[in-house]
Amino acid sequence: MVGRWPYLVAGVLAALGVVLIVVGGCLVPYFDDVIVQRLKSHVLPSNGTDSYEEWKNWSRFDPVYRRFRFFDVLNPKEVVESGRNVTVNETRSYVYRVNFERRNLKFNSGNSRLSFDLYKTFSFERNLSSGAEDDYLTAVNLPILNLATRLRFENRTVQSETAQEVNRLGEGLFARVRVSDLLWGYNNTNLETLLIYLDGRFGIRPLNDSTYGLFYQKGQPKKTTYEGSYEVDTEDLSSVWKVTEWNGRRSLGVWNSNASDRINGTDGSAWSPSVDKSTPEWLFDSDWCRSFRLTAFDPEERKVGDLGTYGYYLSNASLSYSAAEGNRGFCQPTPKQNNGSCLNDGVLNVTNCKDNVPLLLSQPHFLGADVKYIASVSGLHPNQTKHQTTFDIEPMSGEVVKASRKMQLNAYLMNLTSFPNTTQLADDTVVPVVWTDEVYSMTETERQYLANEHDIRRKYDVVKYTLIGVGALLLVIAVVIVVVVFLLRRCKAAKEGQDEVDERQPLLH
Repeated sequence: MVGRWPYLVAGVLAALGVVLIVVGGCLVPYFDDVIVQRLKSHVLPSNGTDSYEEWKNWSRFDPVYRRFRFFDVLNPKEVVESGRNVTVNETRSYVYRVNFERRNLKFNSGNSRLSFDLYKTFSFERNLSSGAEDDYLTAVNLPILNLATRLRFENRTVQSETAQEVNRLGEGLFARVRVSDLLWGYNNTNLETLLIYLDGRFGIRPLNDSTYGLFYQKGQPKKTTYEGSYEVDTEDLSSVWKVTEWNGRRSLGVWNSNASDRINGTDGSAWSPSVDKSTPEWLFDSDWCRSFRLTAFDPEERKVGDLGTYGYYLSNASLSYSAAEGNRGFCQPTPKQNNGSCLNDGVLNVTNCKDNVPLLLSQPHFLGADVKYIASVSGLHPNQTKHQTTFDIEPMSGEVVKASRKMQLNAYLMNLTSFPNTTQLADDTVVPVVWTDEVYSMTETERQYLANEHDIRRKYDVVKYTLIGVGALLLVIAVVIVVVVFLLRRCKAAKEGQDEVDERQPLLH
């Protein structure tokens, strides 16, 4: 006879199962809160903490390097005399370590915003470079081109007399220049002579400084750039590091639509935690004077070492005015025009953002640009793998594990009365000057820290879901015991009833 003990066992198992499920269920929000608190202590800036001090000068702990590759013009005479296409040769690489320094940090009253001034200091790394800073190359004569471009709307007398002075001084469309001078600036004595002449002859001074360099900034030490005044969100994990203001503005005041002009995303040093590929990530890049919507690589997780990441890249469509309707706000006329149709795809006119210097930005080797730009310069070889901007982001923390930010600076050439030797040039001639690659790779120590955080999260998941799973299993076992006992008793009762019927039947008929 089946006793009552199976029901007691089932009751004990069911009670224990319920307890385990309840405990496991309670641990879900508890462990989630523990993880959130660990993220907050690691991600959210708080004055005086180690993470905050590292963030202020993060490139001292996680090195950042910027590689420069110039385009040496091989046929300057043929370009000037017969208007032939420019032929270039990509030079050796020149590598600088970049120190990011955030100064004048200040939290607002509610600690929901943090403002700072961002500076970059460059130190030449000869051992990592294949060339020396004293190397020479032939490039567009940018100091004189800059002056001539600013004079293009002056009267013909100003332009023609300036042309005579340019000829007298022996300045041409191209010039031999040292790498360090082109990057960080040098005092161009002929430019100073022209400025003095224009001031004395016509009472105008189009430029305030005779020193010119692609990354030269007046008032800053050499090889130091001021990247602007930033305000970033620090209120919660969902929005931390997003740029809310740059140079005191929530929009740039440069582009032709509110959507294009708006500042979106982070500065690329980190993203908000819990990165989700279904939600677009935005990058605000002050070098480009705009925000970009980054495109995710395929949905599969990527690996940097043993750490899982989400990969993002700057798509060619980001610089397309024809294929992407949302980019029409970035449409700008050429530097020669005050108005008119915009440049072809793949080139961005940042003249209004860069103190009216006639520079255009693109991806290296005109990657993804209109074929006219690639066809007009010989020696270019765009390569998606080599020339595309990419980010690998650790999704839990939003930290950048690996990044490669690429940009090409191009000179815009046009027929200018005040600049001799430009009569043979076709309008809308864009000549590459240099392309840069700012690379970052998280240190092994930091990657190990994030890997440990993932291990902790996995252990939490194992504990809580094991408790819930075991509890559910015990409930199932209890139900099975009850059902089996019930069926056994029912079968036994049916059998006993059949035996009684058989006993009442007569033996003989």
